[in-house]
Amino acid sequence: MTQETHSPAVVFDKVSLQIGKSKILSNISLTIPEHQIVGLLGPNGAGKTTLLSLVIGLREPTSGKVSVLGQSVKNYGEKMRKNIGVVLQETSLYEELTIEENLEFVASLYSLQTPKKRIREVLDLLGLSSRAHDNVGILSGGLKRRVAIARALLHDPKLLVVDEPTLGVDVETRHAIWSHLKYLRSKGHTILVASNYLDEAQAICDTVSVLNKGTLLVTESPEELIARAGHSLDIDCSSESGEKITKALKNTKGIIRVEQTSTGLSVFLTGDTIPDSIVNTVIKTASLNAFRFRPADLAEVFRTLHAGYDENNADFERYTEKKSFFAKHPVLVAVIIVLLLSIIVFLEIWSSQPQSGGI
Repeated sequence: MTQETHSPAVVFDKVSLQIGKSKILSNISLTIPEHQIVGLLGPNGAGKTTLLSLVIGLREPTSGKVSVLGQSVKNYGEKMRKNIGVVLQETSLYEELTIEENLEFVASLYSLQTPKKRIREVLDLLGLSSRAHDNVGILSGGLKRRVAIARALLHDPKLLVVDEPTLGVDVETRHAIWSHLKYLRSKGHTILVASNYLDEAQAICDTVSVLNKGTLLVTESPEELIARAGHSLDIDCSSESGEKITKALKNTKGIIRVEQTSTGLSVFLTGDTIPDSIVNTVIKTASLNAFRFRPADLAEVFRTLHAGYDENNADFERYTEKKSFFAKHPVLVAVIIVLLLSIIVFLEIWSSQPQSGGI
């Protein structure tokens, strides 16, 4: 049995983009296969939206090449644009019109042969049929997001580009949008999604590419990315208990790093580490208020990708070193403050006394 292979839907070949003196993207090489959902992850300012703008032809790279569905973005024409659907962060809907009227207007731009039939299909797909005659202006943010996706699907594009698909929506709508996107993939669409959320990528994406400051850090499956960053044992405890636990866990196999938090500590474990023995050590070492075990979040994934695994346990040392002078020497700081206040009071009293004049 041969494994199914997919042709590239989008190819970035050593792509860089500079605007003025600012380098927005740096030497990006990335291939996005057809019939998959591929996520672009990264914090605000990472370059995700800029990368999408290259795909849809709003910008051209300063260097390198971008090809979409086998064609260079420099040669975009009407036929190519009809193969791409776009959902940007701003929905840009006509709020004084109904949902159906918004879709009718877009259908006229694409000169669809059977517009009414196609509008009914996308309304049914996105669960909007019962709201078709509602003005867009009265809709919730989640419904507007679904209308924007419906609008992008009207012309049945091969490639759907979505910037923050669940921006500003509630949990129920979020899961509904995920279901719609996965259904579209099953029907042969390729979907490129930019997101800030690791759980979103885990829910819908086949692969994810992580960007930061315009640089591509890694491309792999969501499961591989989570395994790379591991899990976190969050411990709610005092600073004294935190120091004791940090020393007790030093050189323990399976620990990536230990970080101080506002409520205690976070102990990061490799994906295959069983936390039982570590939890037992923690409980025996110091008193705790609470603890919980969870997967790493996106911010923690970034730190892992930048720093790599800390095989020499240097983070244990940094935990104690990064505490400020004030935290390390509270008594001395208190004495200095008292002395300063005393000097200020003395100077105020001295300056308020009448000065005796000379003869």
